[in-house]
Amino acid sequence: MELLRSFFMEDYLEGSRFTARYNLGESGGRPRTVGELLTGSGVGPQQAMDTFLSTLLRDSPNWGRADLRELVAAMHPGATRDNVLITTGTSEALFLLFRQLRPRKVALAWPAFQLLYELPMQQGAEIVRLPVRWDSRGVPSVDTGEWLARLESERPDVVVINNPHNPSGLVLSPESLERVSRWVEKSGATLVGDEHYRFLSSESETLGATVYRPGMRSFVTGSFIKCLGCPGLRIGWCVGDTAMLARMQNEKNYTTHTVNPVAEWISHEVLKELRSPALTEAREDWRRNRRTLAAFLERSQGVYGVAPAGGLVTSIGVRGVASTREFEAKLQALGAAGVFVLPLSAMEYGEPSGSHPLERGHGFRLGLGIAPELFPEALETLERVTRG
Repeated sequence: MELLRSFFMEDYLEGSRFTARYNLGESGGRPRTVGELLTGSGVGPQQAMDTFLSTLLRDSPNWGRADLRELVAAMHPGATRDNVLITTGTSEALFLLFRQLRPRKVALAWPAFQLLYELPMQQGAEIVRLPVRWDSRGVPSVDTGEWLARLESERPDVVVINNPHNPSGLVLSPESLERVSRWVEKSGATLVGDEHYRFLSSESETLGATVYRPGMRSFVTGSFIKCLGCPGLRIGWCVGDTAMLARMQNEKNYTTHTVNPVAEWISHEVLKELRSPALTEAREDWRRNRRTLAAFLERSQGVYGVAPAGGLVTSIGVRGVASTREFEAKLQALGAAGVFVLPLSAMEYGEPSGSHPLERGHGFRLGLGIAPELFPEALETLERVTRG
């Protein structure tokens, strides 16, 4: 593997994530405390203190705690705990998985989270872009027929489905997922599902759809840490073929080896009841901020777009911007007013020849991971600056 390039998005986020008055650049939920997570998962303060203070800081099992793996398996129909490897976040899961797949050609929705294409690209893989497009109102969509035609002509050996999609907030329809999955199965390719936002991908169900299917060529990576605003837990998983997971676990012995036992304990408490107050509150925050954003965008004269169908991010355009210089001036003005957003250029998206302003990079990723009480104030500040 070649040396990895700078993680452009992370470098940009680090500049303001801890200092901005209104942090709308992050892709996770409102940050939670350990106490909020545990209390919301039915663990009282005394029990939490007793368990924490008595937890042995030894290695966890190499594959992760058996009871935690069983909870993850239960979220993926057809899987058993032997199909689950617990990892230090989904980034490690994807790193280990791509190291084993060693793909020749990878297809994925574009724009994309850098890790999803950087890892295979630095192993020599060619990247096939499956376009996400926006209409004049900033509503994202995909043409499944166009995707299938590109898959058929390019013949990738790995297809990555990031659903809900970062940064558009798009949730692929069941029909689209089925058609792409059928093509993958027929072609002999491997399907990789990045399902980090699965807990926030359905209006009515705690868990949205998964692309996981039992077999040797279907893998899913996921977590709850973004959805619940606790990325500091650094917990994730990969679900898939046991033999492949064993090879991934062997390489994990050379990196993080095992997951922190405190993080595993908290994760088990969070996942043992999917209708817990902790998950319910996180989902209600998400729904509330989606409603707030949708109402704001209906009347905004400074920006355009839609609230995400799933996940915690969406792509927003700025009205009246005709050049990159004008857009960058708006970004600087937003920063000066305390509003931090992530320009699409930080995700390596935007070409001068793009047919839509967002395709030219004249937009930003906006996150919903802010307290619902503060979100309207942040949006009004954004409106004041972008209209000026």
